[in-house]
Amino acid sequence: MKQQATIFFHSELDDPQAWQATLQAALPQLCFITGPKCDAPEEVDIALLWTQPPQGLQAFTGLRAVLSLGAGVDQLRLDALPPGEPVARLIDQTLTQRMVEYCQATTLYFHRHLHLHASQQARQQWYFIPPVNASARRVLVLGLGELGSAVAKALARQGFDVSGWSRTAKLVPGFVCLQGEVALQKALGGCDILINLLPLTAQTRGLLDHRLFEWLKTGACLVQVGRGGHLVEDDLLEALADGRLGGAFLDVFAVEPLPADHPFWAHPQLRLTPHVALLSDPVQSAAMVIENIRRTVQGQPLLHAIKRASGY
Repeated sequence: MKQQATIFFHSELDDPQAWQATLQAALPQLCFITGPKCDAPEEVDIALLWTQPPQGLQAFTGLRAVLSLGAGVDQLRLDALPPGEPVARLIDQTLTQRMVEYCQATTLYFHRHLHLHASQQARQQWYFIPPVNASARRVLVLGLGELGSAVAKALARQGFDVSGWSRTAKLVPGFVCLQGEVALQKALGGCDILINLLPLTAQTRGLLDHRLFEWLKTGACLVQVGRGGHLVEDDLLEALADGRLGGAFLDVFAVEPLPADHPFWAHPQLRLTPHVALLSDPVQSAAMVIENIRRTVQGQPLLHAIKRASGY
């Protein structure tokens, strides 16, 4: 078994020099190749990726593992990856805490009526809107994986009335866990703030659509930090226009960067961030990557490996 690894790195978002320095400091014999081009793809053991390079990975015939630079893997186009190679998500407590902070900030933004005050400011209006206790604010978190569970627990500790929903049954202490379409529809009907943290699969693509917005309590607000493919953008605009949605915070989009002529940019009820809720940092996140490199070299199972069939 080969005792050192050759890494192929490709990302439009992450700094390859920072990752190379951090990984080689821990693994001095590591060979680090920065994409998108690779002169000897057959010699690569591990692909460390945000997205696949334009040429794909079919020529990487010696590949033994694919490591995502994010907590999700749908951006890797799993169906286009070489079959049989293990794929692992990047999960660590720093990343989880960053997502928790983002969801806390956006939940408080809507909870304290800051979206309404922003609208008043634009019209030079001075109206007092009485605050309500967090316990009176119902928050529904879609997706109860590592991130969703952490977000739901944190908001529950802040005093919000939190429920979580997942496609498969989950039991997480600290808040109510729901499953199934009937439970989802009922929960949406009483929901004030909806947070989407589902993985993107064939079953969840387009879930945030006209039907779901019809189920929502009128005036509820959306925090969209899952994947761009979850949201039907025209349905969101329609729900904002007719008042079913009171506002939305969007961090992920179907096309990124968001095109300059996209209607979201100028919409007064939308707040946009450029996919920053969860960004990996080599200083903070390298430990798990290093461990999975070592596991690959030693022929051991990867940490946080996904099930290719389910997509997460």
